[in-house]
Amino acid sequence: MSIRSTAAVWAGKFTTKILKLVGSGGTSLPGKVVLKMCPDILGHLAKDMKIICVTGTNGKTTTCHVIRDMIETNGDTVFCNDAGANLLNGVVSAFVNAATLSGKIDKDYALLECDEAALKSIVQHFGELDVTAVVTNIFRDQLDRYGEVLTTVNKIRAGLEQLPNVKLVLNADCSLTTSLNDLPHSEIFYYGVNGPLYEGTSSDISDAVYCIHCKTKYQYEYRTFGHLGGFYCEKCGYKRQNTQVGLTKVIQWKDASSVVEMDVFGNSVEAEVCLPGGYNLYNALAATTIAKLIGLSEDKIVSVLGGLTTHFGRMEQVQLGDGMLNLVLVKNPAGFNEVIQFLIQQKPTGNIVFGLNDNYADGKDISWIYDVEFERLTEHAVGAKHFYFTGKRAYDMQLRLKYADFDTEKFSVEKDYKTLITQLQQSGEQTFLVLSYTCMLEFRDKLAEFVPLKKYES
Repeated sequence: MSIRSTAAVWAGKFTTKILKLVGSGGTSLPGKVVLKMCPDILGHLAKDMKIICVTGTNGKTTTCHVIRDMIETNGDTVFCNDAGANLLNGVVSAFVNAATLSGKIDKDYALLECDEAALKSIVQHFGELDVTAVVTNIFRDQLDRYGEVLTTVNKIRAGLEQLPNVKLVLNADCSLTTSLNDLPHSEIFYYGVNGPLYEGTSSDISDAVYCIHCKTKYQYEYRTFGHLGGFYCEKCGYKRQNTQVGLTKVIQWKDASSVVEMDVFGNSVEAEVCLPGGYNLYNALAATTIAKLIGLSEDKIVSVLGGLTTHFGRMEQVQLGDGMLNLVLVKNPAGFNEVIQFLIQQKPTGNIVFGLNDNYADGKDISWIYDVEFERLTEHAVGAKHFYFTGKRAYDMQLRLKYADFDTEKFSVEKDYKTLITQLQQSGEQTFLVLSYTCMLEFRDKLAEFVPLKKYES
């Protein structure tokens, strides 16, 4: 460590200390201060570590949490950018917080959630280091930030091209993600679902209709959701790759978990994945692939998957009075349609809250809600007692459900979160809260005034 880099670490730690003293939850400012003093600080701090980067549209945070459990079960040490600050400043802050005053990080792994658009600015500092990159999937998401899906693919590609020794872990079911296999890397591993996930799979609008290589319309042996599944191109032969870790069968769906059979590097493994929803199975498969690459046995993998807990907004459960709140984060049509599938399976009889903001972190363009298949939920939610709408664009969401022929007699708009929480508490009913990102942050801040919550910084 140079004098400049050591001074930058001190400045970052001092900034963090001041923010905590004043009660601020900011996780990016320390990184900004450090980068101003030493732009190449990540190269100094990461030089003796193994790096795992997780990027993609959906599932980054949950996948990181499962990978962290796998690493620790293997007896290794790890630090993460837990707060979800996945841009460059936030990643630098995480490194600085993990470092001693001398700039030494006494951990085996750095596990980093990386925003797709920020991946290049983060990994350019890792050069010849031991880096493994997981790419979960690519969907339309915040078009005002990312543009169309091919733009996102190219942003991820530009980052990975800087890592000549990187090991790639790719979602085989995503034709966009799999296209990264033409990068000159020697080790590529695939995970995916080897058949349909459930009956009545969504037929939602695909984000990848045409072959990324020759523009011919894809054909499918099966689909799981969105454009994910057993795709192939009849013209050029581009197709889904065989998986090293593949889900072969869902044995049983439960309210908050599923029992599955997996093929793990040629071995048949049965496990209960203690995360709700079919889309979380992809996150579990990605983490299982990493677990095998770091040497974890199948028995330990099964143990980790069976002991998982939900985190910030990812099917998080909170007891409020006599009722249970289920907090579900949504960001884009594909993810929302999978939440619809989850709600269909639940057949809700209590309250459902839909919250929508149009802040920068949510995406200013909210027209994507018209690509969400609310109509599939209409008949399955007839038993729900009440539908609440909150957030800056509550009325837009209310209108969307009116068009989907929900019972408007059960509608209420309540933008004041404390009032809404009080009403939910008084109802004593189970409630599903389906909220966009900043809406989730705001709601949880107010909910913390009613019940103890683990704090997640924004």
